Amino acid sequence: MGFAKKNSSSDDSSSGLKEELGAFVEKASTHTRVRAELFAIEAKEAMEVYGRKFYFTVVGAVCLTIGYSLFLAGVIGLLGFVLDGSSFSLENWTGVALGIALLHLIIGSVLIKKGNKTNKDAPIFEYTRNEFKKDQQWTRQKKQP
Repeated sequence: MGFAKKNSSSDDSSSGLKEELGAFVEKASTHTRVRAELFAIEAKEAMEVYGRKFYFTVVGAVCLTIGYSLFLAGVIGLLGFVLDGSSFSLENWTGVALGIALLHLIIGSVLIKKGNKTNKDAPIFEYTRNEFKKDQQWTRQKKQP
């Protein structure tokens, strides 16, 4: 005559709850890991698209800033010659400053236009958006009786 320990109904429900909770945590962690991998892939693609655009825009803005500064320096030099009553000539540093300013302004404008033109049509995070749409459809199907 052995006295075996009987499992009560509360022990059965708690072990079932533990199994369900463990399965839920496992599925949730797998889902989160897959979403993180997808986000990493698409973030890298977005970085390629927008990194190039950002590069051209920043370099163009720097060129425009240098060009504007050189233009101001050249104009100040010319005003100095005019106010001094000296001969008006661009064969000195003011002419060189204005020429280099013009070159920088042209290069800066071209780079900014190139930065604005790159990949306007490239969709970003299209895989993630598709997955969200699939999730929404799945959720709607689950809600219907």
